[in-house]
Amino acid sequence: MTPIELEVLHAKASESPWSARSFEQQLAQPGAILATYPHAFALGCVTLDEAELLQIATDPSYQRKGCGRMMLDQFETLARERDCTRLLLEVAAHNAPAIALYTKAGWQLDGVRAKYYRLKNGQRADALLMSKSI
Repeated sequence: MTPIELEVLHAKASESPWSARSFEQQLAQPGAILATYPHAFALGCVTLDEAELLQIATDPSYQRKGCGRMMLDQFETLARERDCTRLLLEVAAHNAPAIALYTKAGWQLDGVRAKYYRLKNGQRADALLMSKSI
């Protein structure tokens, strides 16, 4: 997927979508990992033996059909290929579908960043820190 395709898909699926430029900059990083499917993607970066999942998105019309899990599995495979032993992510505490997906895929809760996200309505939301050993 191109940065523009990532931007379009992310805008459909995210409360806070990234721009094509943001995707382009992240993909230019030496440790970038991108797992793609026609209607979904997972983007992250590798630092030493850890891979952080930065963004994951599935077109809303394809959600709850296994695409998200497929992206997590593909992201994990790509991280293993780069000798990673641990995966990391953060997710908004109110994003119950994502939390359920991560938990079902074997991710564990490590901590909370209180009032980390600023929502469009001006309120703040906690971020959950999760990890998975691979």
